Formats: sequence, structure tokens, C-alpha cells
Amino acid sequence: MGFKHARLGPRLVEAATSGERYRDVHVALGGTGAVGGTAVLQLLSLYEEMFAVAPPGDDDVPILVATGAAPEEIGAFTRRLFRYVESLHGSARLPKRVRRGYLTHSGVFVALERFTVSALPGLDAVLAAAPADRAEEAERFLATLGVEGAARRARVFDALADAIGGARPFSSFLDRYRSEHLERLGIERYRSVMLGIPIPSLVAYHQDDLQFLADQVDGLGPEDVERLKERFVLALRDDLVQVQSSLADIVLVAHTTGVGGMYDEHPGGIGAAPAHPTIRLGFAHAGNDLRLADKQRFADELTRLYSDAGVRVLITAAAIGVDEIRIRDRIPLHRSIRQALHEAPVEVFPGSKGSSRQTIHVFPPLTVPLDDPPAGDVAFDKGDELIPAFTVRSGENGFFSVANADALYRVMRVASASELGLVLATVGLLGDDPVYPWFRENVCYYTETDNARQVLDFLAQPALLAMQTSGMEPGALQDLGSAKHQAELHTLALLILLHRLRSLDVDAIDPYVDLDHFEPESFLTRHSRLLTFEDVAAWEFEPLCADLTMLASAAAPDDLVGLTAPRDHSLFPQRREALRRVLARALQAVWTPPSLGSPLLYESGGGTTMVRMGYYLAPLDQLVRQTDGLSTWLRKAHADSGNPCSFEDFRDYHVTVGGFVDLRPGATVVSARSDREDLTGRVARFDDESSLREHLWSLEPYSFFSTSGVLALLFRLRGLYAELREAMLELGSLQGYRWQMPRDESGHILVVPGVVEAFRMVSEGIEKTTGTERLDGMWGYEARPVPDRRGRIPGVNGAAET
Repeated sequence: MGFKHARLGPRLVEAATSGERYRDVHVALGGTGAVGGTAVLQLLSLYEEMFAVAPPGDDDVPILVATGAAPEEIGAFTRRLFRYVESLHGSARLPKRVRRGYLTHSGVFVALERFTVSALPGLDAVLAAAPADRAEEAERFLATLGVEGAARRARVFDALADAIGGARPFSSFLDRYRSEHLERLGIERYRSVMLGIPIPSLVAYHQDDLQFLADQVDGLGPEDVERLKERFVLALRDDLVQVQSSLADIVLVAHTTGVGGMYDEHPGGIGAAPAHPTIRLGFAHAGNDLRLADKQRFADELTRLYSDAGVRVLITAAAIGVDEIRIRDRIPLHRSIRQALHEAPVEVFPGSKGSSRQTIHVFPPLTVPLDDPPAGDVAFDKGDELIPAFTVRSGENGFFSVANADALYRVMRVASASELGLVLATVGLLGDDPVYPWFRENVCYYTETDNARQVLDFLAQPALLAMQTSGMEPGALQDLGSAKHQAELHTLALLILLHRLRSLDVDAIDPYVDLDHFEPESFLTRHSRLLTFEDVAAWEFEPLCADLTMLASAAAPDDLVGLTAPRDHSLFPQRREALRRVLARALQAVWTPPSLGSPLLYESGGGTTMVRMGYYLAPLDQLVRQTDGLSTWLRKAHADSGNPCSFEDFRDYHVTVGGFVDLRPGATVVSARSDREDLTGRVARFDDESSLREHLWSLEPYSFFSTSGVLALLFRLRGLYAELREAMLELGSLQGYRWQMPRDESGHILVVPGVVEAFRMVSEGIEKTTGTERLDGMWGYEARPVPDRRGRIPGVNGAAET
């Protein structure tokens, strides 16, 4: 075998000339998501290119079946399909609706079907029941399995195990679709079946559902849930084997490593078992969860299980894809938050328990002292719906801000959904590569590639870049990215907002402005300056801290007037009102982070740390129902942990690593990844730059650390600026990562949150291990000083010979 893949074009021409593939049927289970949906569109593109080479007969209609779990998923894919076809062929050749699908003008039928995988069909009723009704609903569900009354534990377990073990969701769906739609066409087998549903995530979700059921049934414990999960995994394996043997020529399973490839492998001694991998991840919801390592090992286990059974497994090593860009659209509340609101004994905000289709809103936050808050109940306003200019949708992973997607693609170096979908499509259509197979021993580990540059080029388009630099748009949303990752992006967005308010040209407001047509956000972005690293370098520390406190503590638009140029607007009330509307829009941007779940810290005039929070605390994954809820949780968690560290160290660990927007003047440095470690001596606090620098240089190189506070933030940004200024044209790509940050027309280096956040993760030791990771940034906020050995080396510059 060679080491280079065969050229794709000639293979397409050969297949087109033969015409053998023109009546094939391909099924993408989970084909409305990032990778699966892209595979379907890549197949459509491949077929149309083949048709252009050798036109098919009138009866030659390839069928592409894409499934989605919900109408919203199918609707999103349909919009994507139409826009894709329109981009290639114009609005006059859009697909035509035919039954449950669409026929393209080129003659390819795209069928859209509902399909879900359930470990236990019928369990949804138990999950959706009110807390008081769940036990009764669980009894009804067990009765459908033949278990009634006070059944013994073993009987309940056996009934559940039999139901799970007998499940054949994939082959049942495919067999039914074949008998209903394909047999009359003389089609007995599918050309390919692609599974775009990520199995590790699927099993993890169902494990939670099984645990939920076990909580309602006396005698079932975690060990039973684990055994049921194993039965589910084997049932899915057997199901795919059945599909491979009797229904399809090619079966392809695409699943992730469970951590997007962000882990390190360690060599063991001769004859020794491989050591457990180290998770190198600081931005997933489960980033501090021990189950994450288990999920990664589980993904490896699934790979062995399916590949040994003859099923081709594509390990994508990708965490995000770009399905579509939502434009000025509402954003669904995260599934787990919706569930928590439903479970809460009282309404957290008006209507919070009523609808299952909650969306994200921005509302006034609760503001209390961090350490000694008053006790009492709290209720939140529902607020105003958050509608970003652009939102990235990514399959099962949910919704991202542009900055979030930008940062993750840079630091994870993942393959794009386009190339992953192309691999699935070409193998499903033409078979595996004849020269250098993609699936050697049935496994293709598709790691980082240079094709991610296409995604980064897309995210750098002016409209999307402007969203990152506006200061008014959310730095991050609620999906995928962890509290720390979100909080850092929010912090950068607030810095940009502060700079825009400081540089706002209030005199540009027409004294007789037409308020009915005045657009506050547009005015702010057009009449204020982009934040550059040159601006950051010129900031004075104490005025910056004072202005950040004014920004963070604002409760009304007038509280932000002091950040703008002082003017007397008494003669022109329309101008005064227009400015108030600009400041009201800015205030909404200040309230956005706590509304999304990232608590905001600032220091009051008396030196007291104040915290502003919404009804959800992302760092703790908790709803806020009491004014002292955060403080109570921290103290109880410290007591329950048995950690010998002080409470202050425990608290500051969570503030720094867990992800608070920390706008207090000082700096906190944490060198522990988990609060399960003794935090004594691992949490350090600083008030001046020199001691902060000395401490950072004392850390073990390439180890993990995390910081919070304005001193640390400013130190980090200025250290990054010093590296970016080293970029010299005459050195070409030698200083590659220094060119990642965009420049304006005058050569000033822009502060782009997604790029800055990627550099932070690299500098704090959570970059992806590729063996070449040094090309994407250096560890630490500043390079350690290299010793000057002139005069010390024998025989050089007069040093004594020895």
C-alpha cells in the first residue's frame, strides 16, 4: 500500500461513466447534524458532478435519506439544503417537495425522516412527569414490560435488560423504510448507511435516563445502571452488524473521542499496560468531571467493539461543526437548564415552569456580597429575549457565539465538518480508497488537518469579525464551552464595550435626532473605536479598574454616563434621550454574562467583593433560588470535600478555574486542576505585576494554571502584545502564530476575543497535543528570560581558559 490517497476526480469519472451508482440509496442516520448533514450535501454535490460528466437515464434517481430526531432538526437541515442549492444553481432551481422529501432539479431525491434511538421506548413519559407523579409513572412503564406490583429487584432488572438487549432501532427503521419505499423499485440493499449520531454521547444521555428511572425504582442502584448501559452498547453493536450483513453494502459509524482529541497518551514500559490518558481540556461542560476520562476510554472501547465486528468507524476527533449560521434568531435555553427549571419547586422567573421551549433572555441580575450575603428568597424578571446578530449552530453540540467557535477551532485544531462529511460521502459512494485506505482495519482516526483553515477563513468574514469586536454581542453562549471558557470571552467583550464607551463620539448624535429611527447599537459601533493592543498597552491600571467597576456595577443607563465624554445635553433633550438609549443597550450587554450563567465579580468602594448573578450559575451547574445560594454552596462544598485548604483557597479556586467574570483589581493564580487536590499553596494572590511575574515563572513549564482578576488580565494581554509585535515580514512564516491576530488598515493589532482566548488556553497549558503545538503559541504569559552567558563560556570574550 502507498502512503498517499488516490486522486478523487478520476474515481468520480470512472463511476459516472459506468453508471452503476446512479440508482443507489444512501442513508444518513443523524443526517441533519454537523457531520451527517454535511455528508448528505457532499453526496449531492458528488452526484451532480457525475451527472455533468455522464448524464443518467430518466429512471436513474439516487436517493439520499437523512434523519433527524425532531422537527426543528429537520427544518434546520431543510433550510441548509435550500440555501446550498440556491448558492450553486440560483433561486429558479430550488428542490421540489415530493412526499416526505425533495427532488433536486438535477434528479437526486433527498428524503427527510424522523428517527430517534431509545434504550427503552416509552421512557419519555417518566422523564416528563412532574416530580410528584414520577414513581407512579415508573410503575406504569414497568407494567408495559410485564413487571407489576412489588416485583423483586432481579425481576425488574431482567425485564429492563431484556427490553434493552432486544432493541434494534437501526435495522428496524431501515427494514421498514426499504419495505415501504424501495422494494417496489427493485432495490434490496442500501449502498451505504452512515451513522452520524455520536454513539458515546448517545449512550451517555441514555445512561442518565436509565439512572433517572432507577431513582424511581426501589432496589436499582448505579451498578445496575452500568450493566444496563453495557447491554445497550452491545445491542447497538449487534444492530449495526445486522445492518452490515443483511441491509447495506457499506456501514460507516462516525463518533468522536468524547473529548475532541484533547488528551495526552503516555508511553508505558516494555510489557506494561498503557497508562490512562490525561485529559487536556479546559472548555467542556465536563472539563472538571472525572467522567470525562471514562467517556474517552468508552469511546476507545466502542471503536474496538464495532471495528472488530466489521463496521467501519470514523473517529472524528472534532468537537464542533458549523451546520448553519442563525441570523438574528432567538436561542434555545440549554437542555439541562430547562430541565432544572422544570424540576424547581417554585417558578424562578415568571413562566419558567410552563414551557419546554424556553429561550435565553437578558434580565437585571441579583447583586449581593460574595462572602456575607443576606439570606432570603429571590425571584428574577424574565427580561428581554437575547437575539444575537449571528449564531453558529453545531449539530448535537448546540449554539455558539462566533468568538466561541473561533477559539475552539484554533485551539483544538479539529478537522472541519466539510472534510469529514466528504470522507463519509466518498467511501459510501465509491468504496474505500484503493491506494491508501481511509479505514485500515476498519478504523479511520481523522485527526487535525490544515483544512480547518477554511472554517477560520469563514469566521474571519467582515460581518462575523465585526460581531466579535462590537462589545455589544454575547462573548459566548451556553452550549459546549465550560464556565471558564465562557467567562474569559465575556470578560474580553466587556473590555471592548468599556473602550467603545470611553471613545464614543457623543457629539455625533444629531441634536434634533429622529428617535423613531435611531439605532443605538449601530450608533455605538459606528462612532467609537475598535479596541487594539496598542490601546491596551496605553491603559493606566487604576483608572481602568475604576471604570470597570463603574461598568460592572451599573444598575441603570445613567450609571454609565461617567464612562462617556462629559457633555451638557440640557438644551437638546432628543440628544440626551438618544444617549440614554445607547447606554441602555450597553447596560444590556453588561447584564448578558450573568444572564447566561457566568457570575460577575467586582470590588465595591469599601473593598467588599460583590457578585452579580442570574438564576443559573454555570460554574456550579446550580439554579439560584436564595440570595445566599452561592455562598452557601461554596461553604458546604468545602466542608463536604474534606479538603485541608482554607475556605478562602477553596472559594478562589472555583472563582479562578470554574469561570467567574472577575473584574476585581488584583490577580489570583491557581495551579491545581481539581478541588479534589489539596489546594494549600496552590492558590496565590497578588497586587503588583512584579510579584505576579515572579510567581508565574516559578510554575513548572507546560503545566496547567489559571488566573483571574484585572491585574492578571492586563498582564496577560500585554505579554501577548509583546509577542505579537515580534512579527516581522522578512522572517516569513517562522513566527507563524504571531500573525493570527488581525490588523487594521494602519497596522494596529485588533483585540479579537476568539483569537485571544485560543492564545490563553495555549499559554495556560491546555492546548491540543499534536507534537507541533509550539507553532500555535508559547506556554506562559511571558517568555522566561534566557540567561546571558557572555563572558562565562571559556575562551569567549576574554573568559579564562580551563
